[in-house]
Amino acid sequence: MEERIAIQGRDYRFQRPADLETLWEQLDEQDFCADERLPYWVEIWPAGIFLAQWIARQKDRLSMDWCLDLGCGLGVSTCVAAEFTGRALGLDYEFAALSYARRNAGLNGCDAANWALMDWRRPGLKPGSFAFIWGADILYEARFFQPLARIFQELLAPGGIIWLSTPQRKVSEPFWNILAQNDWRISLQDTEHIAYKTYHMQVYLWEITRKTP
Repeated sequence: MEERIAIQGRDYRFQRPADLETLWEQLDEQDFCADERLPYWVEIWPAGIFLAQWIARQKDRLSMDWCLDLGCGLGVSTCVAAEFTGRALGLDYEFAALSYARRNAGLNGCDAANWALMDWRRPGLKPGSFAFIWGADILYEARFFQPLARIFQELLAPGGIIWLSTPQRKVSEPFWNILAQNDWRISLQDTEHIAYKTYHMQVYLWEITRKTP
């Protein structure tokens, strides 16, 4: 299956194996264990489109410093970022997701994109090495909150910036309290209603930085 998305005046092509409903019907009990590996990555979500649009608009802020896309899925945000910096790293827990992300980078001529198969609960990356860290719709389960807070603390470079694109969810609210209690500054940068396929969501773009003394 192939999708086409317009991001800031450019058409991008993204291939995926199937839609989420089809793959969901193929899951067995093992996929619903404590460490769920549900195939959310096969969809292009409104929050991912909004984040990619934001990154394209912020291209002048991106530099040759490393950028990290957490839970990159099909590679939408990583591919867009790779147009403006040769140091965009898409990270995902699923090998199949990265396989498609790499293929999508080739389809769109984003050969500068980099990819890493990794569990963000146990990141094997150099501390303080990313000037930008971002993620789209990654706050949908409370079990991710503490690992994400740790990865922000460990991997963000001094003066670095985090962008999170997310729909409003009750389950996400405790995460903002975790950040606020650990000296992070949180500001809402933009919001927009994004409609794509059958998904219609109000999406918010948050910028997170360390508080300065």
